[in-house]
Amino acid sequence: MQLYKGKYWEVVFVDWCQEFVGDCIISSTKESLSDLASEEWVELGKIEKELERVAKKVFNATMFNFACLMNNAYRDNEKPHVHFHFFPRYKNELMLFDKVYKDRHFGYNFWKWSLSKFKRQKDIFTKEERQKIFQMMQDEFDSNLVKN
Repeated sequence: MQLYKGKYWEVVFVDWCQEFVGDCIISSTKESLSDLASEEWVELGKIEKELERVAKKVFNATMFNFACLMNNAYRDNEKPHVHFHFFPRYKNELMLFDKVYKDRHFGYNFWKWSLSKFKRQKDIFTKEERQKIFQMMQDEFDSNLVKN
C-alpha cells in the first residue's frame, strides 16, 4: 500500500506484516547507494523525518531503525534496488484495537531474533487492522512537506 510517491522515492506500508507498528519500505529505482545524487539524499532525509514524526504522533514510537540490505535481490535473482526498511520501535506497550502490542526486543537488533519462530516478534494484527494502521499513517502523513 503506497503511503508516498515522490520524485525519487516511494514509501510502501508493509501491509503483509506489522511486526513493528508503522513498518514501511522506502524504495528507489537506483541499484546502489553510490548511484544516489545529492537531491535524492535530501528527499530521503525529508521522508525519514516525516515517517518519524508520524509514528511518534500516531503510535507514540520511542525510536526508529532504518536498514538498507541488498542481499535478497542477489539471492532471489532479482534486479537489486536501493531500499530502506523503516522500523518504529516501542519502549512502552501500545494499546491498539483492544490489543496490547509489545516490542519484545526493544533495545536489541530486531533481525537477531527474526529467524527463530519462537523468539521473533509476532504480528498480532488482522488484515483489516493493518489497513486501519495504514489509514492512520496516511491521514497524518504530509506529502507536501516532503516534496518541498
